[in-house]
Amino acid sequence: MTESRQEKAAGETSVEVAEKVELLISPRRSQIAKSMGIQPLSAGSMHNVISYIAKQLGCEVLREIRPGRKLKTLSTADEATNIYKVRMDVDAAATLYQTAPPNVAVELDSLLSYGQANFSPSFTAIFAQQPGLLREYHAKAQQVRLRVVGSKGEPIRDAQVIVESAGFPQEGVTNNKGEVALNIFAQSGGAQIKSLLIRPAKDFWNKYIRCPSLSLTGVNLVKLHSLSEAIPSFPNNTPYGWGQKFMGLDQLPDEYTGKGIKIAIIDSGADNQHPILSHLKNGVDVTNNYDTKSWAEDIVGHGTHCAGIIAGQPSGTDAIRGFAPEAEIYVFKVFPGGQFSSLIDALAHCIEIGVDVVNMSLGSSDSSDAVEQQIEDAVQHGIACIVAAGNSGGPVQYPARSPNVMAVGAIGMLNEFPRDSWDAQTVIASTVTADGVFLPTFGCHGPEISVAAPGVGIVSAVPDKGFDVQSGTSMAAPHITGLAALLLAHHPLFKASLRQRDATRITGLFQLIRSLTSPLNLGAERIGAGVPKLFGVDTVFESAKEMAAGESVGVSSAQTTGPQASPYTGFTVAPMQGFSGAATNWSGQFVPNAYYGADVRSIPPQQPVMGTFPDGFAFGPYGAPFVDPRSIRFW
Repeated sequence: MTESRQEKAAGETSVEVAEKVELLISPRRSQIAKSMGIQPLSAGSMHNVISYIAKQLGCEVLREIRPGRKLKTLSTADEATNIYKVRMDVDAAATLYQTAPPNVAVELDSLLSYGQANFSPSFTAIFAQQPGLLREYHAKAQQVRLRVVGSKGEPIRDAQVIVESAGFPQEGVTNNKGEVALNIFAQSGGAQIKSLLIRPAKDFWNKYIRCPSLSLTGVNLVKLHSLSEAIPSFPNNTPYGWGQKFMGLDQLPDEYTGKGIKIAIIDSGADNQHPILSHLKNGVDVTNNYDTKSWAEDIVGHGTHCAGIIAGQPSGTDAIRGFAPEAEIYVFKVFPGGQFSSLIDALAHCIEIGVDVVNMSLGSSDSSDAVEQQIEDAVQHGIACIVAAGNSGGPVQYPARSPNVMAVGAIGMLNEFPRDSWDAQTVIASTVTADGVFLPTFGCHGPEISVAAPGVGIVSAVPDKGFDVQSGTSMAAPHITGLAALLLAHHPLFKASLRQRDATRITGLFQLIRSLTSPLNLGAERIGAGVPKLFGVDTVFESAKEMAAGESVGVSSAQTTGPQASPYTGFTVAPMQGFSGAATNWSGQFVPNAYYGADVRSIPPQQPVMGTFPDGFAFGPYGAPFVDPRSIRFW
């Protein structure tokens, strides 16, 4: 605390602004406490801990987060479960972390990011973390003017335009005339423009130009291709995107729609004014005092895009049909500004309402014990968590690196995007297979990756009743979420031996998904077991209908559903890392080779959390890294 001479003379007192951080303080409980060999705190003891911290270290308790209804994972009746969000000085936070007892987790309430891939391959991490530096750049600037139009000369408004020259990239948004003016900065020898990126808000394909020849005196005209030019007849007669086709959704009879399954989408909201999403009725805006209406106001567009992939319900043959158009969708809006505490809240709601599958196209470089415990609780309640691996091109992000979720990587397909699009810049040429599949540059990688799905040049819904092309593991994860919903709704396993909502059900689901993959020879650390496909599963779905009609859905059933169906018993699935319980023997009615692309017993379980983190990270208990809050800069 300091006081200046001028302020003393004026009789005023000033207080130096102290750096503060927001923390999550949670009790270590259940499986985490068991793995550490510690005794969980009682609710009363946890209350005393918070009171002590507030008194001794001067923290401000912002919120008390209740994980949900009675949890299956509690070891005692009075075990502490509530999580406290607090704000305190950064030095006090560091002291608290270093002195906290082992049964109390102290961690930053880190910001989450939604996982759409960065649109400029050469953007630096410094730009991403410190955009304010642009305002401090005082080199000599020259103005460049651009007009963005369609092939017929129609102006395209609200298009994001990014010019990369010396210093930081400059960006702006086109006006009603499709025009924007940007400053570029001169280097010795002239203003060398490295790239130009145009990213329209909807209905047009993006455009990326290396070393463009831009005039500094006139207006530079840039023409974009509409989606209907790049995809013939779009949006008419195009119910499936290339990703849905690659995974075999177009070969599945229309009657299989995921009906009866509850899917949660934790993202930026979802615009249910869009024609293919008008059936979305349920949601909560975590960013707006849990409002039950504003969840449909998606100012980002990311959640709407994911919702279209999962549950798009077009009329007739129009674009675009999701994997599970008749599933019951619950939207949890956590962006913009989502933090770990937002994710905990959303997952708690999922437990309360009995969600079956959760899509999380989001992540952070930090890990969280509090989030991990909530994910564990969700799994114990039979909720499958499908998470995008991340788009940094480095190690898998969190919560995708949790051993309790299914982490999803991304693949692309040649000829599914224009040559002058940004998507074309993501191709790793050395990975292109004979049929055109490739790995994108942005995909995170590591042994935590369980499966992969299409994630480059994916067309789906965006706000204002439009369609847009987006790339990222964020687009890949919804493909797997939709597929998981179809399996839960229509596969005989989940009508019989895996009917009960518990961790065994999720283990079986994840292993079944992995069994539907076929080899791509692109590396397990990039695509896990591969890309699961639905080719042939309609045969199994049909057998489930016959079983239901004959009331033979019990585990002990030994009747066949037809002369071609012989019993296949003794089927064993190895336990996945992070799930409690022994391996499960399924002795039910199976059709050999009809729906398992590989022997499930031969597929290795998801690997445990890896210990490879950037410098400055230190491992906390349960493999979770802690970052000294004094080194954090929020962005």
